[in-house]
Amino acid sequence: MCTANNSAANEAAATQTKTAFYKNPQFWRGAGTGLAIGSGIMSASSAITSGRAEQANLNAQARAVETQAALDEMSSNRQIKYDLQNAAFQVKQARRAGRQNYGKQLVAAAANGTDLSSVSFEDVVLDSLRAEKEDIDFIKRTASARAGEMQLQAELNKVGAKGQAEQMRIAGKYAKKAGRINAYSSMLSSAAMVAGMWGGAK
Repeated sequence: MCTANNSAANEAAATQTKTAFYKNPQFWRGAGTGLAIGSGIMSASSAITSGRAEQANLNAQARAVETQAALDEMSSNRQIKYDLQNAAFQVKQARRAGRQNYGKQLVAAAANGTDLSSVSFEDVVLDSLRAEKEDIDFIKRTASARAGEMQLQAELNKVGAKGQAEQMRIAGKYAKKAGRINAYSSMLSSAAMVAGMWGGAK
């Protein structure tokens, strides 16, 4: 009996020894498991990295938008200051021209022997002063309207940029979250693949 049992065991051992590793289903299941797990880990890592990179990119864009809005606001403020200074200079020029015109009128009236206290001369002077005042008012009104428009536009741009930057940051958070979800999905897919490999194993 012992001899027969030993003989059967020896034959089984010989059969196992003769079977090449690549013909062994256990080997391929083990190799496939390793590949599936490795692939899942790489996919998960890639998804997380991609999500973080997208978030960093969107955050950088948000900062760029806010920075550009701040620069535009500074540029608008400089332009407004320049326009107001230019308007003030034009007002001075208009007043100087008015005074010169008044002086010319006096000289012309005196040369013609006109009575400087006459109503006609006063009317001429008043017309000149009225025209001067209208020019000055127009310069001031135009400069004020332009400054107001530029300031309003700068404020609207700033508000718009802030909203756009906030949307980008929110999108960045979702991109990072999506990366984590994709990573979990990759790991679950790998686990399901491994389970399928070993589910039918006997």
